[in-house]
Amino acid sequence: MSRDDLERELENLRKRIAELEEQRRQLERQLAEARESQATTAVVPPTTEEELTHTLTRMFSRFARLLQAEVCVFFVHRTDEDVLILHPPTIGIDLASLGAIGVVPKDGLIQHVFTQRVPVIVNDTRESRYPDVRVLNEVGIHNVIMVPLMWDKRDEEQRIVERKAIGVLMVANKRRQLPFSEEDRRILEILARQSASVIAGAQIYIELRERTEQLERAFESVSAGVILVNNNGKISLVNHTALQAFCGGIDGNVIGKPFTQIIQHDKVRSILMNSLNDKTELTDEVEIYEPEERIYRVETSIVRDEHGNPTGVIALFSDITEIRRLERMKTEFVSTVSHELRTPLTSIKGFIATLLEDREGYFDAETRYEFYQIIDQETDRLRRLIEDLLNLSRIERGVALQPHWQKVDLTKVIDRVLTIQRSYTDKHQLIADIPEPLPPIVADEDKLDGILTNLVNNAIKYSPNGGEIRVRAVREDNTILISVQDQGIGIPKDKLSKIFEKFERIDTKETRAAGGTGIGLYLVKHLVELHEGQIWAESEGPGKGSTFYVRIPIYPKRAKDEGYYFDDVERELHLEP
Repeated sequence: MSRDDLERELENLRKRIAELEEQRRQLERQLAEARESQATTAVVPPTTEEELTHTLTRMFSRFARLLQAEVCVFFVHRTDEDVLILHPPTIGIDLASLGAIGVVPKDGLIQHVFTQRVPVIVNDTRESRYPDVRVLNEVGIHNVIMVPLMWDKRDEEQRIVERKAIGVLMVANKRRQLPFSEEDRRILEILARQSASVIAGAQIYIELRERTEQLERAFESVSAGVILVNNNGKISLVNHTALQAFCGGIDGNVIGKPFTQIIQHDKVRSILMNSLNDKTELTDEVEIYEPEERIYRVETSIVRDEHGNPTGVIALFSDITEIRRLERMKTEFVSTVSHELRTPLTSIKGFIATLLEDREGYFDAETRYEFYQIIDQETDRLRRLIEDLLNLSRIERGVALQPHWQKVDLTKVIDRVLTIQRSYTDKHQLIADIPEPLPPIVADEDKLDGILTNLVNNAIKYSPNGGEIRVRAVREDNTILISVQDQGIGIPKDKLSKIFEKFERIDTKETRAAGGTGIGLYLVKHLVELHEGQIWAESEGPGKGSTFYVRIPIYPKRAKDEGYYFDDVERELHLEP
């Protein structure tokens, strides 16, 4: 090697030494700033969301500046769900653009850093096989450092008693397209270690805030009303249900105000006052009339602190309107059924006694035949009532009413029902309106008969002045629409959806005269739904008649699913797809 070559090599070596010296000085400056960062981040954990966001933003901005990175984000571990969640703030990148890894995938590199507690450097995100790193590449991140956030719990003597991972800290996109070095990784580990206490505080705050929000949502969504009053008689807690029911729907914050000024219901005020003064638990019922009539069961409990000292009273208001309504309806139902059973039995007993006493043949054959018809009709009425009660019992016990699927001629069923019902009345015209021949359908013929019998019998019963009762049936696509129209007392519009409920009856002079148990339409609805059909009623109002509609499929899917195949029916029906 010549002298000139040696001098050039020596000059290159001096330049390399100068560069290394500059890198050393730069590293020392970074370490000094990192130690300074330790001092500035060792502050009281933030206590509000605004403070938390400000602290984290300032801290992550410093991290990015120290490492000459454009991006800094962190993922916090949610202990209740065991997932890593991307949490704001983010430095140098929009939070929405990282939405695909908002919840870190279990097979991602970020999860690996967290579970294995090892830092990683990826200087070319295009070459990574991890799904979350590919997402980072798609949003413009070309290199990253990820380090686990480790939090050390210390005792009074500052000895480490517990160490756990609480998340992952990540910086990305080193400026001037430079790669991250091991020195960068070591600095980020120092920063992560020194900032872990703040982030741990943030994690606790985040989880506490989310749980508080969940409790508030649950508290507001509960159907029962809740009022908590402290020993000073001021409201500490009240939910929307209680505000609407007992406080006149007052808007705004009522916390800290005397309950005697806020609660407008006299009895509720009295219950709270007695429970608060006597430190006793009370149970009572209260009724309200605005915004609608409701009945509430009130239960108060004494709230105590950790030492068992009373601090207030909490009142729980359970809505028992429906329970009381059903209890009343059941009482009425028992009375009605007793009457309904007694009426045909009285008729049967009376006519049989009359016939038995006629030993001298006073009644002629025609009169006897008429008596026998009445006995037969009353027996059928009694049988139907008993069958309704048995079916109601089965439904109440959760026992399904099993259909017996078969091919049914619906026209014949309608004709048979109308023929039988004509024998019960001489004031009504019962008309079968079937404009076009109906196809055979797959149904339970007995239950279909029961549906039509109940609807036609109701039409007769609730048309006390007679008139026309028209049963119409037409095919619509793959269904049959049946309607039973009368010219009777009609149905109030607000009752149209309720008449199919158990024990529901329209309470008017006409309906009381007609009788009934209030379970017929309830059972009809179940029988229609058994055929995968729908039932509804229409009426212009009291005195304007009613029309009941039943739509049932020609070939219910349930019949096929249960193994009942009628290939000949399918060929005959030409069912549309």
